[in-house]
Amino acid sequence: MISDIDWIKRMLSHNVRMPMSIITGYGELLRQGLLSQQEEREIIGNICDNILYMNDVMKVVLDEADEVHRTERVDLVKIIDKITGFVNEMAQKIPVYISIKREYPKMYAIAEEISVMRIMFHLFENAMKYLPPYGNIYINIYYVGTEQVLVVFKDDGVGIGEKDLSHLFEKGYRGENCKGKTGSGYGLYEVKRLMEECGGSVEISSKEDGGFSVYLMFPAGEKKV
Repeated sequence: MISDIDWIKRMLSHNVRMPMSIITGYGELLRQGLLSQQEEREIIGNICDNILYMNDVMKVVLDEADEVHRTERVDLVKIIDKITGFVNEMAQKIPVYISIKREYPKMYAIAEEISVMRIMFHLFENAMKYLPPYGNIYINIYYVGTEQVLVVFKDDGVGIGEKDLSHLFEKGYRGENCKGKTGSGYGLYEVKRLMEECGGSVEISSKEDGGFSVYLMFPAGEKKV
């Protein structure tokens, strides 16, 4: 049983690790001095956005026990495009290729923007940790009838064995394929918790040597924009 302080430490670490890595990568690009003024402005904007995200997520994590979750109508395409833009620099260094397909240019769901951002950062971090060079991440966004929006986050990595599959949402659980990799086993646990707080759900499918897919089902905010 971990203490509340340990829990807060692990949650903060899990939520700020990737944006800190992104900021570090952007800082290295700026230090090289090889970018155009326009590229520098874009990178500085992304650094500021990641700092604002970390500030918001720290407030949320620290207040989480007493937090009343306020969902609203958010554009999933906009949020996912934004987070993908942040992680692209890291992905190119591995390299990992990311592709996004959306049914419409704007697709609305009932959720918390900060929660969707946290979910996407967790999924990207997990995928990029285990994908080999020249691996792929596929993100597909669909309406399911008029009531739900489905986000499928899929990679073509090694996948996991069946015995691990049913435990992946447990707090602190790490599968057999995690040996030698850093991590605390809290990412997917938090993905499930955040999805349920948004009124949504999450499922996983995977086979050993067969890739890994996460299915995020959000309540729809508006049909077909």
